[in-house]
Amino acid sequence: MELYKVMLKTPVSPLTSARVRQEVDALSAEERAAVMLVCVNGLSYQDAARKLGIPRDAVMGHLLRGRLKLIRNLDLNGAADRDTD
Repeated sequence: MELYKVMLKTPVSPLTSARVRQEVDALSAEERAAVMLVCVNGLSYQDAARKLGIPRDAVMGHLLRGRLKLIRNLDLNGAADRDTD
């Protein structure tokens, strides 16, 4: 299942939501654009590539790096849920 689909189905606290926004903002401009267009807006890789004016493979690379950074920085294995402790 796509990461964004899991995130959309999972209720989060305002603090967690702010932390996710902070981590997305910390991505490079290219990574952030790819994550927002594909994961948030639901564009295909090809449509995101057209919108950004870059090759589809470049979108895929930016998206991969962005997702890996978010997973690592948010510790999506559970630490992000402990932000209110």
